[in-house]
Amino acid sequence: MRHFKFTLLVVFSGVLFHSCDRCDNLDCPSNYHGQFRVVSAIDGKDLLFGPNKVYDLDQIKFYSTNGADTTYFGYLPIKFPNANDSILFVRFFPKNEIVYMRLSNVDVDTLNISYNTFESKCCGMIVNISNFRLNNLIDLPADQGTQVIKK
Repeated sequence: MRHFKFTLLVVFSGVLFHSCDRCDNLDCPSNYHGQFRVVSAIDGKDLLFGPNKVYDLDQIKFYSTNGADTTYFGYLPIKFPNANDSILFVRFFPKNEIVYMRLSNVDVDTLNISYNTFESKCCGMIVNISNFRLNNLIDLPADQGTQVIKK
């Protein structure tokens, strides 16, 4: 009887242990986002809001092209209260390696986007933006928060 109880306890513990899903409540987001501040190269002042505003938010576009197809990426301008600073929060999905940032009809920049991808046990393939390269000249590491674009 003692061996039966011990065996039953071992079997029950094994079933209980293997029925736990370590991935059950895990959030598995890929990161296709970028955050940009557009500032003056001379004095660092915000060019989207405030007295030094140069660009019209209604004219700003982020897009990629593939032949005759154009994909536009959604963005959200965020202005900080009590400050003349702002961020363009951009979602670069679907994944594209070359994206154009049109700030006005005469000001279009190229963002080359690099990605890290890795396989996760619980989440499958995870994709994160690792770097933005502005006009093939300036690296903007994506893992360092908001990127500053100087105009």
